[in-house]
Amino acid sequence: MKRFQFVFLFFVTAHIVQAQSGQLKTRSGVLYFGFGTHKIFYSKSNLHLVGNGTPGFDFTLKKVKAKDDFFLKQTGGAPQYDYKMGYYFNRKNFGIEFNFDHVKYFVRHDQSVRTVGTINGEKIDGELPVTTYVQNFEHSDGANYALVNFVKWKNLTSTSKTNLVWELKAGIGPVFPKTNSTILGKHWDDHYHVAGFVTAVETGLRYNFKFLFVQPSFKAAYADYRRFLIADGYGNQNWLSGQFILSIGAQIR
Repeated sequence: MKRFQFVFLFFVTAHIVQAQSGQLKTRSGVLYFGFGTHKIFYSKSNLHLVGNGTPGFDFTLKKVKAKDDFFLKQTGGAPQYDYKMGYYFNRKNFGIEFNFDHVKYFVRHDQSVRTVGTINGEKIDGELPVTTYVQNFEHSDGANYALVNFVKWKNLTSTSKTNLVWELKAGIGPVFPKTNSTILGKHWDDHYHVAGFVTAVETGLRYNFKFLFVQPSFKAAYADYRRFLIADGYGNQNWLSGQFILSIGAQIR
């Protein structure tokens, strides 16, 4: 529901601001809103899982591969999306922005990984199919990056009604995933909660026309999930990710 409220707000804002006239460039600054989608790639990561129930366990899946849900092949559900709200200070070519990335993470089932640790006190150490102990693992309602970005921008070319801008962003913030897992036969569908942090850099071109903009960009991020929840326990992992993002937006003088 929040996604649709945001989209509605975006189009209402776009309709209002297009009724105004004048240049984007002002002495005070520009308030903007954007919404888009992305394709994301993940590095391999070590997935550490601890269970305090029966059976008890403490083991790690080494160098696990994962994928996103860009084409909705996994769930058929909501798309991966991004939204942002920020402010440009024109005198300093500087800005600040809040950015939310609804990224989805699915452990690939078609792999074997080294599995090291204990189950019920018995040691395990071997190359095993990932589904031997972890039947399913996904941050499927989002691994969810929330970032406060500092933005530096440079005007590349301008006409009376349009301009092309290069942007560089750097930010940090929390991750709050909703994890869905089945481990040793026990299923758990988690609730949203802060589980760690993410830091990222992003660069791209922004084409402004009247009071709307289109922006393709690339983001590189490091995400550290220090404590997400599973049935009778918890887990942790960290990864690097790369995102190709396409956004549209509205801006107000």
